[in-house]
Amino acid sequence: MKKIVIVGAGASGVYLSILLKQKLSNTDVIVVEQNAVSLKKVLASGNGRCNLSNRYITQECYHSDNNELVGKIVKSFDMLKEMDKLGLHCLYQGQLLYPKSEQALSVKQIFMHRAEELGVCFLYNQEVLSIEYHQSYIVHTNQQQIHADVLIWAMGSEAGKLSGINQSRYDVFKKLHLKVVPPQPSLVQMYTKPVIKQWKGVRIKGTFSLLEDGQCIHTEKGELLFTDYGISGIAVMQLSAFYQQGHDYQLEIDFFDEEDEKNLTEYIELRSNKGYNHFYDGLLHSKIASYFEKMSNQSVSHIVHQLKHFRLNVAGLRSYETAQVMKGGLSLKEVDENLSIKKYPHMYAIGEILNVAGLCGGYNLHFALASAYQVAKAIEREDHVTNT
Repeated sequence: MKKIVIVGAGASGVYLSILLKQKLSNTDVIVVEQNAVSLKKVLASGNGRCNLSNRYITQECYHSDNNELVGKIVKSFDMLKEMDKLGLHCLYQGQLLYPKSEQALSVKQIFMHRAEELGVCFLYNQEVLSIEYHQSYIVHTNQQQIHADVLIWAMGSEAGKLSGINQSRYDVFKKLHLKVVPPQPSLVQMYTKPVIKQWKGVRIKGTFSLLEDGQCIHTEKGELLFTDYGISGIAVMQLSAFYQQGHDYQLEIDFFDEEDEKNLTEYIELRSNKGYNHFYDGLLHSKIASYFEKMSNQSVSHIVHQLKHFRLNVAGLRSYETAQVMKGGLSLKEVDENLSIKKYPHMYAIGEILNVAGLCGGYNLHFALASAYQVAKAIEREDHVTNT
């Protein structure tokens, strides 16, 4: 009997195991996982609600070294339709797709129930250390050796520590002489200089821009949270995806993005003429107002500039421990359009272990499942050719 081994029991690995057992009845499917349980990241997705996808899916929502391939894979996968086939009823809330239950636990339960019903074998607490290839594969874990006719890498990344933090996921690829793009945190909080500690815990809505040498790299409208190390919030997470190590950035805050500078200038002039003792009261959060009030004898133009173009230096990104995903991983230059690794027969890679990182909003889970779907189709075609 043919044996397929999937390394990693995250969303892409478990979903692929289901698809393979559905399509290839005379095949053993084994999922090897270094953690004690499966789907840890799924449970944390969307603050426990599991944001599965987004109405707006395009290659521009991803960072990779082959965005054209990523675009084809994500566009060819209908998340709503495919989840319904599994019995997971989902609904859009605006742009975002969630399970009707709004519980990530529902996603885990349905995925695992379907996999177990189909006879997928799960092996936990087993880290893959190396492999050998002699017409088929021998997978060496910290506990045993496993034979595999087909091998799929689906280990995820170390982001958030939920997939485990062992660096062997990349070491294995290096031993196979495959290019690995150095991983770095993405969708993560930022350190700033200065840290305005009196603003800790303050949330603001506005427009936020990442600048390099005064030029805007990317802009996000949304919410920002001040912390004791710098800044957090969805808008900051999105901006972090455009951060590159070794570059100097500033974060620009527009506190009054609903007003253009002309209208805001007219309003500030009128307000200045009234001679308020506490000029910023009612304009900004009280902690931010107190900070600005200490800057006495400001001209109208300076006040407007501060409200529209307040800047903080970005001192860096926080570590993988708080990141949602990692940029980097196995280069897409090592795989073909079916995510088959070019240098090795019957070997594939899916999900976050690849050098593919999406923005916030369901893009990363969409790619994880779409890449599994792509590989399932490829293995099914290969099996059909072999048996005819």
